[in-house]
Amino acid sequence: MIIKYRKIWKENLFFVVGYILFSLIDIFCYFYFKAMNRSTEIFFVIGFLMIVFFLYLLYYYQLLYWPLLKKLQLILLILFVVNIVVMFYTEDDLLHRFSFNMLYTDILLLLFSIILFLYQTFNSDKILELTNYLPFWISVSLLILFIGSIPILYFRTTVSEHIYFFILFMLNLISNGILILGLIWNRQNKLR
Repeated sequence: MIIKYRKIWKENLFFVVGYILFSLIDIFCYFYFKAMNRSTEIFFVIGFLMIVFFLYLLYYYQLLYWPLLKKLQLILLILFVVNIVVMFYTEDDLLHRFSFNMLYTDILLLLFSIILFLYQTFNSDKILELTNYLPFWISVSLLILFIGSIPILYFRTTVSEHIYFFILFMLNLISNGILILGLIWNRQNKLR
């Protein structure tokens, strides 16, 4: 994505920034925990649950151009902010304990955003060139990652750690593979 940044930044800026931020948070937390042996949950709560998901929701707000869908996406953004406020009041020590309730709500809001975007896309001329439309591939990638992660995150305490991490790894591999495929196909069509 960094290599193709100049070609994709206008339409995909919020997604690219959110994706890179999430990757950096993940890498930082790995080394921070290894070096300090301290909890990294505050970084995931603020960085991932609050900032990255907000950037993803903004991304879909920016992509939507039908007035009704844009208003619905604005409502989803407002619900996202309300969810953060509610979680601060209902969750004990939200910043130092990862909230799966907040994660599930964030995923649900993002899935609604993707559905709005796909509805707009499938009812427009963009459907004729889906292979060249990177936001479509980003949406498919996010759908696979987050829909696939809901069951494994929900049953995280009942499955073995090896199965849990293997499934998360495979979901990330498939999701990122689709994203890379979208970037490659986008380039091939641009060269024609």
